[in-house]
Amino acid sequence: MMEDRGFEPNIVAYNTVIDSLCKKRSLNETLHLFSQVKVKGIRPDIVTYSCLIHAMNDLGQQEEATRLLNEMVDNNISLNIFMYNILIDAHCKDGKIFEAEDIVDTMIKHSIEPNVVTYGALINGHCL
Repeated sequence: MMEDRGFEPNIVAYNTVIDSLCKKRSLNETLHLFSQVKVKGIRPDIVTYSCLIHAMNDLGQQEEATRLLNEMVDNNISLNIFMYNILIDAHCKDGKIFEAEDIVDTMIKHSIEPNVVTYGALINGHCL
């Protein structure tokens, strides 16, 4: 609709729609929009990848989530506390607590301090 009215959506506009589609679990539609964004030459950002990776982990598509994580790193987009927490939570829910702890070590090495969400995911993982 924006394009029909002469407006060029930017990554913020696309991220809003991508996040909404991810929350509705419309992954195919989301991935189609994601590919359109890239075809238009708009560079996805940390928010774009966070939404997609979080949705994929929730839907049990860890291999696809890992592929996107690698794509993100290849595009020189640094992980932030939110992305690390998504990864830690996913590993904990899969019973991979040692891998989650390795991710915490990695984030600390990159000068990102764990927060209450990080520790909550780890505690939940140990309880599971």
